[in-house]
Amino acid sequence: MRAALLMMAAAAFVAAVPAPAFAWGTCNVNLGRGWPPAVGNYGGAVEKLFDGQAQPALSLVTLPARGVETGISLLPSERGDWTLRYSRAEQRVYNRIETGQRIGVELRTAQTPETFEIPIPAALAQRLLSSWSSALGQMSPQGRDAPVIDGEVLSFVVNGVRYSGTRPTCGAGELMLQQVALLIEASEGKEKKREKRWNEIESSLDELQQTLAGTAG
Repeated sequence: MRAALLMMAAAAFVAAVPAPAFAWGTCNVNLGRGWPPAVGNYGGAVEKLFDGQAQPALSLVTLPARGVETGISLLPSERGDWTLRYSRAEQRVYNRIETGQRIGVELRTAQTPETFEIPIPAALAQRLLSSWSSALGQMSPQGRDAPVIDGEVLSFVVNGVRYSGTRPTCGAGELMLQQVALLIEASEGKEKKREKRWNEIESSLDELQQTLAGTAG
């Protein structure tokens, strides 16, 4: 049951990303720095549920309009492999409560999320960190605040900097979500298939690097 749910989550990421990437010049990205208005308490509660007091070097939380929240994080290590963690809430954290004429919200954090942790080569994790930092910095330069969003919110944190907005569907953002899908597949898949996933991520990072180089200047 667990594996089936996680495979569905990875498939959802892949399905949400169109196969061809649009030229950067025609790619509209709706990302900005920080949390969108009125989302910070909710998003912070989800991050704490998934990672506790840990400080991932890189993370992505998905706050859907409906359904349960999910998250990917890379936890650094001073020696050897880093840790890749994929988390999925057991029940939706954001819960609207209607009592009579009053409507409120509760954040259901008294739960244990479904969590998968595996080692990831340090060199690959560091390359993801560097590449995502460059990509997000281009897509969301300093001074651009996260937009007001009604619906799904994606929030990336890289090297302590937060970038939030709607799901990218083209360009560098599209490639990053392809990499997320591969990370999810690696976290829930068989160990013998991980090397293939790492190679696929490396290839996607090569394409991301070329995309960023083509948009520089």
